[in-house]
Amino acid sequence: MQIIELDKRKYQDYPVNIDYDTDSYYDLIFDDDCIRIQKKAMNHLHHQGDADSEKLFQDWVDKARAFGAFEDDKLIGVIEVGIDYSQRLFVNLLKVDKQYRRKGVATALINKAKELMYENNIRTLILEVQSCNVAAIEFYKTQGFKLIGFDTTCYSNHDLQNKEVRFDLGFINVNYKE
Repeated sequence: MQIIELDKRKYQDYPVNIDYDTDSYYDLIFDDDCIRIQKKAMNHLHHQGDADSEKLFQDWVDKARAFGAFEDDKLIGVIEVGIDYSQRLFVNLLKVDKQYRRKGVATALINKAKELMYENNIRTLILEVQSCNVAAIEFYKTQGFKLIGFDTTCYSNHDLQNKEVRFDLGFINVNYKE
């Protein structure tokens, strides 16, 4: 497997349809002065992303760079990163084809994002994930990401009830120099 930077001219608007299945979610538990998450069971959910919005190199992603994981000449995974308003590196999209999941592809792509963070002295690598995308959350936890925030009305006014709360996860650059 090779990780190669994707040429914007060739991959502009390349569709990256995010889909996953889950039988559990992470619930927000509010205890006095503490907020924690707890994994709970739920009815099976198949999440199919929005093909119109999940594309590479969209105009709203500032300084977007994308990298592909290739096996031979086949693109099997992709990550797109950008710089947010507070100069943090954020993962806009991460997708690995189903047949290549749990084979180190996502780890290689996240490692590429971490490499960019370190090389450019960026203080934090951040990403957004839905509370019901348990496989992704558990993967990010193994990569050293921590919960740094959440939004209970990002997708609708019923995110808590729908078990689809936006979680913001972050990986802190401990070598960051101001």
